[in-house]
Amino acid sequence: MDEYEIQAEDDKLIIEDVARAVEENEFVPFVQPAFDLADGHVVGTETLVRWTLPEDGTVVPAAAFVPSLERTHTICGLDWCMAEAMCDFLGTTKSCARQLPAALNISTQHAEDKDFAKRLAATADWHKVDHGQLRIELSEEFICKDKRVVDSLIPSLVAEGFGLIADNFAADADVLRTFADMGIKTIKVAAALWRDGDADQLANVVTAAQELGVKLVAETVENDEERAAVAAAGIPMAQGFGLAKPMSLEDYVALVEG
Repeated sequence: MDEYEIQAEDDKLIIEDVARAVEENEFVPFVQPAFDLADGHVVGTETLVRWTLPEDGTVVPAAAFVPSLERTHTICGLDWCMAEAMCDFLGTTKSCARQLPAALNISTQHAEDKDFAKRLAATADWHKVDHGQLRIELSEEFICKDKRVVDSLIPSLVAEGFGLIADNFAADADVLRTFADMGIKTIKVAAALWRDGDADQLANVVTAAQELGVKLVAETVENDEERAAVAAAGIPMAQGFGLAKPMSLEDYVALVEG
């Protein structure tokens, strides 16, 4: 077999394993909080998928199966699994003193489904979740490159009242303004910009965000020094292992309520 045939065979096996794992509830949501750098409070969280094998508790990294699901256009089923789980979580924690928004990472393949936003709204409604409590994260790269996302997916999500987040943002202030016009009100600033990028470009992004009321969150903050650096650059919120590692939903509730 050539490399493409080998890859196809590997993808087939992974898809079969994932389908079984979904049926047996082996996928669970973990979350990674984001923090306000001024007072240290949690301001929201990002949902991450974890696949734990029942035989020995091994955690399979997302990189081991997500690319296959993307290639074979079977990723949407897993996205729906996480959407259902997080709507259930938000619905059952409404009595908590502080209920914060949760973000879902979804594949841009959902842009092929003209009813995606309505189906997500129905799922949220079933769990009695305010649509504004559920945020949808989309990569800056895909927003810029996929016309379906701009023309269909984003407007339909905005119409249903869901918040939108552009992650891995390393572009300039003009792109931020374009995103804001689309209804994207939170920007996750990639380390490629805040750590390694042009200082003037970053300053212009911060200024534009302040003018437009767009929230900025620095991604991949790894230590106290970087935390201080993004705060000094004018980015008010941050996420990364230097603030909190991914955690279970139970640990997240304890963190927020503590």
